Amino acid sequence: MTWLLSWIVFSIIVGIGASSRGRFGIGWFLLALVITPLLAVILLLLLPSRAKSPGDPTPDTHVKCPDCAEFVRKAAKVCKHCGCKLVPQP
Repeated sequence: MTWLLSWIVFSIIVGIGASSRGRFGIGWFLLALVITPLLAVILLLLLPSRAKSPGDPTPDTHVKCPDCAEFVRKAAKVCKHCGCKLVPQP
């Protein structure tokens, strides 16, 4: 009985770890229930994280350049990718 409870607890931990890496936590929890939680942890660690990093462009911090369509900061005066002159946005 204790091994079944341990299996479920470790599967919950796998689900929480998956959701913190930007993956579907409930799906990973169910996967860990079907296969072993240890194998699910190994698979989770092998896959790249999908969580957003703090430096990723967002509509609040970046705009698209009208010439090259690359993201540049709103306060930029010149596009760092193509050199296009930009009007800084507040």
